[in-house]
Amino acid sequence: MIKNAENLSNLCFIDHFKHSTTLKENLFKSLAIIFKSVGKKKLRGFVELFLDPTFRNAKSLDHQATNMSLSAQDFILELERTYGENIFRAIVESHDDHLLPELKRIREEGQRGQAIDFQYPVHNSH
Repeated sequence: MIKNAENLSNLCFIDHFKHSTTLKENLFKSLAIIFKSVGKKKLRGFVELFLDPTFRNAKSLDHQATNMSLSAQDFILELERTYGENIFRAIVESHDDHLLPELKRIREEGQRGQAIDFQYPVHNSH
């Protein structure tokens, strides 16, 4: 992972073939697991490589790229959980402070998504 971090981050920019969104969806899911497993200290120097492409893909409005976009958002939230809210905010701010409103939006949507649980409809039979 560490030897190929830059190559993996470059994959996040690929848009030129039909199944690129599926590639990126799986990449973001895998990256979330990798960052969680390897540990924050070993991968701290590589976080910035993934910020631009991840935020770019997280705000995709193309309905065919919804799963990819949600995977990118989940990866961002996993990075935030790994480093802590304040530290991750500082990492994003020092990289590009224009990403902060998007981080706030992703965080708020993620919190709403976690709070909602499926409720079975109640059937009153009288």
